[in-house]
Amino acid sequence: MVANTHPYSKESPYYSTGTHLREKHKQVRFTSGRQFHEWALDLLPISPSSKILDAGCGWGRFTWHAVDQKGASPANIVCSDRSINMLKTLVEEKNRRSAPVKVVASDIEAIPLSSEQFDIVMANHVLYHVTNIDKGAHELSRMMKSDGIFLATTNSDNVEVTIVKLHYQALQALGVDFEPEAPSPFSMENGGAYLERAFQEVAVYYFEDTTIYDNADEFVNMYLSIGRYRNFIARGDIDQSIKEALPRVYRDLVQEIIDREGKLVTPVLMGAFVCTRPRRSS
Repeated sequence: MVANTHPYSKESPYYSTGTHLREKHKQVRFTSGRQFHEWALDLLPISPSSKILDAGCGWGRFTWHAVDQKGASPANIVCSDRSINMLKTLVEEKNRRSAPVKVVASDIEAIPLSSEQFDIVMANHVLYHVTNIDKGAHELSRMMKSDGIFLATTNSDNVEVTIVKLHYQALQALGVDFEPEAPSPFSMENGGAYLERAFQEVAVYYFEDTTIYDNADEFVNMYLSIGRYRNFIARGDIDQSIKEALPRVYRDLVQEIIDREGKLVTPVLMGAFVCTRPRRSS
């Protein structure tokens, strides 16, 4: 058995619903007390009149904070995603809030909207899902007004992701072969090169923090909400006994660290690109 579901594939079972992603986002607690989406949106000049496109919106993590805390008007926001099931979770939130955001099902490479209509365009933790990142970046720049601003957030490849490292250790303990992951197609380290071909000005901001756990169950609950776990248990070629054993083995690994060190400290390194002056095709 080989565990090889690619974590950057948006066709994976993890994206059959937005509820897992929403659960993961709501569990994250950084040591500093900051929230990543708050930090990222503070980089933007959002106002009630801002026309905003949230491309690859997922369940609306950034959209709802822009509305709730930054004063954005829901009527001026368009949320797009290629996953219909992600959009179903977004619409649940939209209906619960009675928020008149517009919803569009589309790939980032081909957005069915007219050019140069948004003051702010966002593509947060999504460009690594895009098949043709260059095409996607130019399409997002097409959406922006000439004086607009673009925000793209993503992870850094220059950090050991503890929650993933322990996932592979648990698979190894269970005798499950796996293929090491390739670097992210769009990270803080390689993403700028794509964006510089679509925008004349690209600013880079890093977000560094930690998470600390002294309770193994809390960390395991976070693990149970991530794509690598959800994709693994959705596979039909894995014995049910292994699927059932994985959370227990994972918890044992976490508890071993907490017993030895008193707590589990995980490094966090992500960031944002803020882009202006879109390059227009001649």
